Amino acid sequence: EFLMENGIPTTPEDDTTAKTEKGKAKKALSPVTLLPIQELDRCEVEEEVVIITKADFDPTCEVNTEVTTSNDRTTPEPLDPEEIEVEVNYEPDPTDLVLSSVPGGELFDPRKHRFSEEELKPQPMIKKAKKVFVPDEQKDEKYWQRRKKNNVAAKRSRDARRLKENQITVRAAFLERENAALRTEVSELRKECGKYKNVVVRYETKFGPLAGPDEDE
Repeated sequence: EFLMENGIPTTPEDDTTAKTEKGKAKKALSPVTLLPIQELDRCEVEEEVVIITKADFDPTCEVNTEVTTSNDRTTPEPLDPEEIEVEVNYEPDPTDLVLSSVPGGELFDPRKHRFSEEELKPQPMIKKAKKVFVPDEQKDEKYWQRRKKNNVAAKRSRDARRLKENQITVRAAFLERENAALRTEVSELRKECGKYKNVVVRYETKFGPLAGPDEDE
């Protein structure tokens, strides 16, 4: 009883068990060390937290692996041709834009304006009517009013036709530049596409045909 009250093992097995438990307790506490008192005080003042560090810290590297799924290889949805903007080196003459704009309206934009098929149809040649001689004694008030209306209508028709011709001319000038830029871009894309096709052919020759998105599913 005296030995047990003072923690002295009575048998060799008890001594071995006690040593084993003490060793486990030391191993469990050894990886963790507390910060110095000054460090703890500073941590409590700044963040009000106690930071502990591991003595045997084993740093590891995080490796981010990019996984390509079938959704990444699917063909993107087609774009609206009207929303595609082509970089064109084109600066129209401001005077031409004014002559192509409706008086009092917005300035004509050759990049965005769209003509209807009816507007682009060739217009037939209109022969002028033969002038009819009217004696002076028949030129009454009704005659002059009718002639004035005809002159105003003819002027409006000429102005509208001239405006439409100016718009078509400015629009055609822009389309010529845009067409040249698109041809250059198509030529470069064809070269790039041909290069990728050669890479695919060499790959398939060595490793076999590639699996399409439908086959992966």
